[in-house]
Amino acid sequence: MVYATKESTATVSTPCVESKKSLETSFQAALEHARRLTQMYGIDTPEVAVAWDTVEELITAIAAKAHQRETPTSAFAKYCALYPEAPECRLYDV
Repeated sequence: MVYATKESTATVSTPCVESKKSLETSFQAALEHARRLTQMYGIDTPEVAVAWDTVEELITAIAAKAHQRETPTSAFAKYCALYPEAPECRLYDV
């Protein structure tokens, strides 16, 4: 996260989610960035609003990822996945 000031305005580069970084790491970095910008420029600047929007989007992404977890499978389903030819796992159409 780099910011450079030009006269009275600041250009903010928002943190992007890289393949190496996890969402949680990106969230922590964005949160710290938003807090620092708020301390530097106050709460009424567009740069601060963009930084906090980024934090909110990362929170939403983390919540969505948590809801997309695999549904737990039963022991029988795991057994059938390992041994599809087992008599118990065969499906017959009659």
